[in-house]
Amino acid sequence: MRSVPGFLLCFLLALPLPAPAQDAAAVASGKSRVEALLRDDARNPALWFFLARYDALAGDAKSCAAALEKVDELGTGFLPVRNAGFEKVWNDPSFQKMLAKLEAKLPRLDYAPAAFELNDKGLLPEGIAYDAPSNTFFVGSIAEHKIVRIDATREVSDFAGGAIGLDAVLGVAVDAPRRHLFAVSTSFVSEPAKQPFRNAIVEFDLVTGQLLHRFDVPAAQQLNDVAVAPGGRVYTTDSRTGAVFEISERAPPRVVLPAGRVRGPNGLAVSPDAHRLYVAHATGITVVDLTSGEARPLAAPAGENIAAIDGLYQWQGMLIGVENVTNPGRVIAMTLANDGLSIDRVRTLLSHHHAALDEPTTGAIAPDGFYLLARTGLSHLRDDGSLEDPANVPRPLVLRILLPR
Repeated sequence: MRSVPGFLLCFLLALPLPAPAQDAAAVASGKSRVEALLRDDARNPALWFFLARYDALAGDAKSCAAALEKVDELGTGFLPVRNAGFEKVWNDPSFQKMLAKLEAKLPRLDYAPAAFELNDKGLLPEGIAYDAPSNTFFVGSIAEHKIVRIDATREVSDFAGGAIGLDAVLGVAVDAPRRHLFAVSTSFVSEPAKQPFRNAIVEFDLVTGQLLHRFDVPAAQQLNDVAVAPGGRVYTTDSRTGAVFEISERAPPRVVLPAGRVRGPNGLAVSPDAHRLYVAHATGITVVDLTSGEARPLAAPAGENIAAIDGLYQWQGMLIGVENVTNPGRVIAMTLANDGLSIDRVRTLLSHHHAALDEPTTGAIAPDGFYLLARTGLSHLRDDGSLEDPANVPRPLVLRILLPR
């Protein structure tokens, strides 16, 4: 599995995590930030995992292994990825010993048939959504700045892009009752050095593909995901600043969660009664009361890994999450307590053992399962938006995962 590109890793601690080749000062700064967080939350296995990654980036195999010992002691569901910051220490015996221990704790659940494969290798998809009335999927392209439609016969066609001036498309969400589609458009991916960034939620007619509205979010630096609540309210995350916004035709973007309250918000889901918003971030999930604005951590069983979730979805009293940073890739089901403020149980639906997993990102819930963007090729994207080694970019693949009943 190749490394996850920096624009996705940036949500971990609300700053771009340095690649192994970057300077020692950036690595030391990131490590200091994690160490400061650990002073207040010393039993958080996700923080120990991130500390291990910074030690690995610095080439300190001994400290990396020691941090992974704490991960092993405090949590489950974590597994370093060689090309995601651990290359410098990968062959060290002490690191390999801890890697084997962490691997041994993980269940093997690798059944998920291929649902469909896309021929366009240059698509580099990150977001996917499903429209039940038409049995149609919509997939957003980071590299080609467009959205494609995959109909019930698995015919692929362009849905939106071209002349309307989309930037890289990340999160995609369908509002089926109103026949609308919402997507994140951000210039952060292809123009990371240019400021101010362009960040917008774009709204389309689901049937015709006509652009209905463009909601610019000037306060954002890197919008990432989008979700539609029952009733039609729209929410989006800014992974760089930590803010979460509500998007409306009637008013400018409203801050639901102020910048800096959480680090690196990404996937988000809304409760069926539209009273609570679940926001995945670097070290867990935050619950926002949409009436009072109160935000609190979603309590989870001790040691369970619910950190750094990319795609997050609500389904029948559960949250379905896609992890791709603290693990090579897995899909988990988190059963919520009746009050929706804690998790009673965490189950793995698909583990990293599946042979087709290669940089999984997000998914979509359909009547017959969870459709996962399992192979995306995102690590082939250069900082300037061009493709590295185009001949070896894989075809995007979507897997169908059975959901628990």
